[in-house]
Amino acid sequence: MSPPALRTGLCATGVCTLLLFAAAPAAAQVSVGQDGTWLLRGGTVVTVAGGNLANTDVLLRDGRIARVGPDLPAAGATEIDARGKFVYPGLIDAFTPLGLAEIGGIATMSLRSELGEFNPHDRAIVAINVESEMIAITRSNGVTNVISAPAGGLISGQAAMVNLSGWTWEDMAVSSSAAFIVNYPGVGGGGGGRGGGFGGRGGGAGGDNAEAQVRELKDMLRMARAYEQARAGGSTQFDIKLEAMRPLMRGETVALVSANNEEQIRGAVALTDTFGIRVAVLGGREAWKVASLLAQKNVPVVLGSIQSTPSGDAPYDAIYAQPGVLVRAGVKIAFSTGGASNARHVPYHAALAVAYDLRPEDAIKGLTLWPAEIFGVADDLGSIEAGKMANVFITDGDPLDVRTNVLDVFIEGRRVSIDDRHTELYQKYISRGRN
Repeated sequence: MSPPALRTGLCATGVCTLLLFAAAPAAAQVSVGQDGTWLLRGGTVVTVAGGNLANTDVLLRDGRIARVGPDLPAAGATEIDARGKFVYPGLIDAFTPLGLAEIGGIATMSLRSELGEFNPHDRAIVAINVESEMIAITRSNGVTNVISAPAGGLISGQAAMVNLSGWTWEDMAVSSSAAFIVNYPGVGGGGGGRGGGFGGRGGGAGGDNAEAQVRELKDMLRMARAYEQARAGGSTQFDIKLEAMRPLMRGETVALVSANNEEQIRGAVALTDTFGIRVAVLGGREAWKVASLLAQKNVPVVLGSIQSTPSGDAPYDAIYAQPGVLVRAGVKIAFSTGGASNARHVPYHAALAVAYDLRPEDAIKGLTLWPAEIFGVADDLGSIEAGKMANVFITDGDPLDVRTNVLDVFIEGRRVSIDDRHTELYQKYISRGRN
């Protein structure tokens, strides 16, 4: 039996799910798109993994990238003229509540959190609202995938990597357990507590209370490690929370640890040695202070909002320049918005980092290949290569430039609409009668 869905308040009775789905009006943009075989003809293909290929075709068949090369035969495919245009792999927002929260401030419109400190058995994937208006708004800007993540407590649950198109959550899932969301308690100072409000409950505990919470977290990880060893040795003992953590203990899934100040980040990194688990830092406002440690331990950073201000006495450009500092130190990064309504803006977070000395090609990697690698889905996502999932989009320019238009989007080989709630309202009011 699958672990229960994320619930809060009325959600424990199933009422919340019904309200959430009923509240989303039916609209054309919710369509999963048009199936077919597609030949994207003659564009500049930004493969990410293998450089840029001018005057190159991309053949999409059976939901996969079948071939990449010049002058490919159409062979019954529907041709789309990409000459003079650019073909990119779909962008990824590496941390968002998209699909789990629709309207802020209304409890029944959020399935993101559960009561209690330890909920590793809660899976975000089963609570995804496929009818969310914000899904279409996000993918219309070339964002084809997101890490949809729970929140709250010390271990919030399992985040999912999802396609932003599909009839059901099963249809949308790329990885139903892409990461365990862990919120490192707010020890130390200078960077905010308990995830700094990004992945955890924010603000947070300090002093003796924070130290006690660190001990609680480590005790839970010790129990999970002992449980995994016992189960691997043939034990039939079953605990739903500890059973859920077995992939984490085996190194199959990463712990995405919300940590912002230097002491939190050092504590998060130390979990790799103490418990033998894979760790990625989430938020990491002071990660620039420990860049060499992160590189040495091969710990990537899923950056919090770049469109924010530095805290305390940090340099004025600490947030904006940090991506470049980390990459030059050898740290793999991914960009995220941390929100749902503005997840479509994730390429502009990367663009701001480019203005502060991050190489443009590394900014694109931080939106595509690197998050795919961090979350273990690089065989399917992150670059344009034969055999990978056909998640691509066509533009008339650089997606980091706000003036660029997204012209076509394909998710798992389906040509999806780039119309959304915004374009519907635009068409509605632009066509009104004028007196």
